[in-house]
Amino acid sequence: MNLPDPQFVYHGSKDLFDMAVPKRQVRKGYSTDGSLKTIFDEISFHATPYKWIALAYTNTCPAFEIDGKKLHYTIGVDLYNYTEEIEIYGLESLEKSLEKLYGQGGYLFSFRKEDFCHTEGLGNLEMITKDTLKPFSVEKIIDPVNELKKLGISFKFIDLSKPENQW
Repeated sequence: MNLPDPQFVYHGSKDLFDMAVPKRQVRKGYSTDGSLKTIFDEISFHATPYKWIALAYTNTCPAFEIDGKKLHYTIGVDLYNYTEEIEIYGLESLEKSLEKLYGQGGYLFSFRKEDFCHTEGLGNLEMITKDTLKPFSVEKIIDPVNELKKLGISFKFIDLSKPENQW
């Protein structure tokens, strides 16, 4: 199990930036009756104490089309329950989808944990700040998939060419 960092939180991005600037973040979830509701709607910047989760977010989400329907390669990480698994939503195979998502590399930003807090409505694996912050450090990640594999993270492939996997 990858342990949370006691001093730092991490943010992964495909883009390089100098300052973390909070912006409006909206998160939807399901209520007990199955209806969709807003569970978080604030101006904030998000990070996680788990390096592997931040690495998962160094992805891009390129689009493709199936039967006239526009879909995107994308990922899913459970921020409520610790699983060390990333869902990969893609086309053809896990390997081709990982290349589409992570082939351009990305950046891993480190911030002081004391500048972030947990808030209601979000998962216990993520933290927020409402302040504009300079990263403590920035690392260029050439091969995010290799870094994730080194940490023992597994991938679950969901083939979007199958109608039951399209939303």
